[in-house]
Amino acid sequence: MRFVLQVGVVEIRATPGGGPSILATNRHLRDVLLAKGNELHYTEIAGGHSPLSWRGGLGAGLVELLGKPAAR
Repeated sequence: MRFVLQVGVVEIRATPGGGPSILATNRHLRDVLLAKGNELHYTEIAGGHSPLSWRGGLGAGLVELLGKPAAR
């Protein structure tokens, strides 16, 4: 299976109920997916959980999942 994960490095606050941060859970998920032999494109960006932070990775993530365009 192929996965794309992008997380902001400032997402370090505990989640509701005192759970681990979004950054910590994404790092753990990254490690689990890789250990199980999945294809993974993982990036940590200088930002948080806002559209301004993740908008740049949306298109790149779709390209990774759907494949690169054919050469002309």
